[in-house]
Amino acid sequence: MTIDRLVLGASSLVGEVELLDDMTFSGRASVARLRLRDGGTVVAKLAFDAGAHAREAAALQTLPESVRPQLLAAGAGVLVMEDLGPGPSLANLLLGDDPDAAAAALIAWARTLGATLRPSMRTGSAADPEAAGEGMVGLLGLAGDLGVTVPAAVEDDMVLVESVLARPGPWLAFCPGDTCPDNDRILPDGSVKLFDFEAAEWRHAALEGAYCRAPFCTCWCQGRLPEGMAQRMEAAFLAALAPPDPEAFVEAIALASVHFVLLTFRWMRRWVGEGRALAPKAPATGPQYAYERLHTLAALGERLPALSAVARELAGRVVDRWPDATAMPAYPAFAGLPAAE
Repeated sequence: MTIDRLVLGASSLVGEVELLDDMTFSGRASVARLRLRDGGTVVAKLAFDAGAHAREAAALQTLPESVRPQLLAAGAGVLVMEDLGPGPSLANLLLGDDPDAAAAALIAWARTLGATLRPSMRTGSAADPEAAGEGMVGLLGLAGDLGVTVPAAVEDDMVLVESVLARPGPWLAFCPGDTCPDNDRILPDGSVKLFDFEAAEWRHAALEGAYCRAPFCTCWCQGRLPEGMAQRMEAAFLAALAPPDPEAFVEAIALASVHFVLLTFRWMRRWVGEGRALAPKAPATGPQYAYERLHTLAALGERLPALSAVARELAGRVVDRWPDATAMPAYPAFAGLPAAE
């Protein structure tokens, strides 16, 4: 069993350990909380992909110490890290019943994300430039499902999006890669630490900012935020990041949001087509998610006219098939509060 391999590998690095909790939550790695001989606890991770292991190890040595677990030992494909404790994640708070705690955590999370990128920001090229073809696959797939013809001009819009992201210029940063609300701990003092860096890489910092503009754009945990909250999150992110030429950077965030929205159409098409929830605890269904994100695209008519027009047509088709798609529910923590339009 992989959990046995993980325990054995960790013991070879830090001495005798006892398995306390199997924390594995995906098919990409085994994760466990272990007790050391002196009574302290650590978290150990065994990634099943060597590249993912290397990226996470690099992140645990490159990202600021204040925003991540401390790396205690590494070897034989195993990482042994500081145990951040059993405290809540941002996802836990969003799915909970305390609106004040959830709102404070959202702002702290966004501020932490900006602080995570700021020390490494520099001028340079992305390690793995984003490909326009990936976004087009997502768009064409959803359009095919809904019977919408995508004009050739949309490809020109997509080339613009991906060319901007592939040439970050002064906004290159070493990024965590997957800042889903599950991948963090909210500590007792309200600060946030991030984890799960299997996708960490050098890329355009606006790709992280997109998680504020189109909140949690690659995550199953989708619900509506209170009015103005996404704007407050983005402002907190920008204040902590302090990017050069901030107005141009904000425009890049909009394009990065397009990139992620179209990728998620590729990943989440089944949930849209089946009209069901994105996950057992997810507030939103696939159609509600698609409708919400299509409006993100439709709002970019001046910059991406062909894509914007297709997004409006797709949104209409989504509502024709699933009339309740316009009513994405709020996250449970914000139930009853005015939602963003």
